[in-house]
Amino acid sequence: MPKEGIDLKARDDILRFQEMEHLLGLFLDLGVTKVRITGGEPFVRKGLPDFLIRINQYEKLETINLTTNAYFLEDTIPLFQKIKSGSINISLDSLKRDVFYKITRRDDFERVWNSIDKILLTDLNVKLNMVVLKGVNDNEIVDFAMLAKSNKVEVRFIEQMPFNGGHFSNDTLSAEEIIKTLQNSFPEMIEHLKMCSTARIFEIPGFRGKVGIIAGHSRTFCSTCSRLRLTPDGTFKTCLYDHGDVNLKDMLRSGKSDQEIKTAIRDAVSKRAKDGFESEQRTQQIIHFSKNHLSMAQIGG
Repeated sequence: MPKEGIDLKARDDILRFQEMEHLLGLFLDLGVTKVRITGGEPFVRKGLPDFLIRINQYEKLETINLTTNAYFLEDTIPLFQKIKSGSINISLDSLKRDVFYKITRRDDFERVWNSIDKILLTDLNVKLNMVVLKGVNDNEIVDFAMLAKSNKVEVRFIEQMPFNGGHFSNDTLSAEEIIKTLQNSFPEMIEHLKMCSTARIFEIPGFRGKVGIIAGHSRTFCSTCSRLRLTPDGTFKTCLYDHGDVNLKDMLRSGKSDQEIKTAIRDAVSKRAKDGFESEQRTQQIIHFSKNHLSMAQIGG
């Protein structure tokens, strides 16, 4: 979230739960089998648990996944044990209280870590996402990786991207530099090939969990990316860097048929850029990231 905050949208300007359920049904008809609820923090929105329970009944939906900052996580663990949970991705950028505060501007590290501690005791598939900020938390890379030694967790290191709410540093620590840091401490680290994954996954002998690297800035995974994104205001994006030319909320509310909406989805996917760089070039003709401070709170992680 940018320090100055973002322009809040009126309630009528964002998708209602019923509309999200309707659109999800259309995506399932088109072959989607996995959904991820992101944010901002998803559980800020009232009614989310009931929404998850309802979409859990969709027969074609194989897994429900969530990205969260873990602030509300402790109370929702029983919910995830009841639904078709895929992965619970937890955003945590530091293991140090003062650095956590610097990044989040919230003094909630103990609450967040206690929730993480509890969910690691379950059989749920947990991933910890750390955005590596050069000169801020990059000295914690090995400490984060060590969390995978005794815990069945996937610790993932993410390149700093233009959507972090305002740059902490001008220099991005590349995926290759992060891998080199890990290899210096874990020379026996072995890459585990996984198809259609945005992360490069590595196994370390003797570790219960794994480590992963997501090259979100250098975008080396674009050729295998199959993700589609729907923002809170209904904008349909085929890439994180995509501006989005189709608004599915507006189509729904203007009375467009399900077939017309499916056609619009197919057309957008058919025009998908070859990679994130092309998407960014298209977008910069319309809007400039650095001037508008777009953040994951607006786009969805």
